[in-house]
Amino acid sequence: MRKLFILLVLLMTVCTTVFAEPGEKKEARRARKDSIKVAEMVGAHRKGTKIKLDGIVLTPEQQTLLLSNIDSLDFNPEWAAYKKQRHLGNGLAIGGSVLVGAGAAAEVVALGYVMVGVLVAALTLGQADMNEILKPAGYWATGGLVAAGVGAGVMAVGIPIRVKADKNMKVICEGYNNATVRVESSVIFGTTASGIGLSFNF
Repeated sequence: MRKLFILLVLLMTVCTTVFAEPGEKKEARRARKDSIKVAEMVGAHRKGTKIKLDGIVLTPEQQTLLLSNIDSLDFNPEWAAYKKQRHLGNGLAIGGSVLVGAGAAAEVVALGYVMVGVLVAALTLGQADMNEILKPAGYWATGGLVAAGVGAGVMAVGIPIRVKADKNMKVICEGYNNATVRVESSVIFGTTASGIGLSFNF
């Protein structure tokens, strides 16, 4: 009886551990996500081609003011250049994906021609002129492969351009967060007669 009791206690302990782990892992993941959200609410962070300061997306004027003095340097020209690079990378990636999609569609059309050719050959017992049916399939297949190859190449160029631009924008934001000389958020978000806007406090 005593052994049975000990065995039941051990089984309950093991079951509790097994079923408790997923919940604990879930809580740990949730806590990690919450801490990331809190971190993103403090300081400057990139949001697309804009900047979010203390959880608020800045207007173009506020963003220009923030970038104008990071350790006594004006980063507005660099940000504008990285913004252009990001748009270029996005355009190349989207264009490349469209070409890959068009290539895949062309391959489907080519396959359709082949299937029609097989069906016609079966119905005519091989008497039909297969060249006239299968020649378009070759054109579609070749065009599809070329389009997909070019699209993949364009995407391979565009994605790194965007990633590099994003990384450089992030570096600028981190530079603001760690700067000893910078425009303070009280100036950027200073109240004006018309509400929230730009103000210089002396």
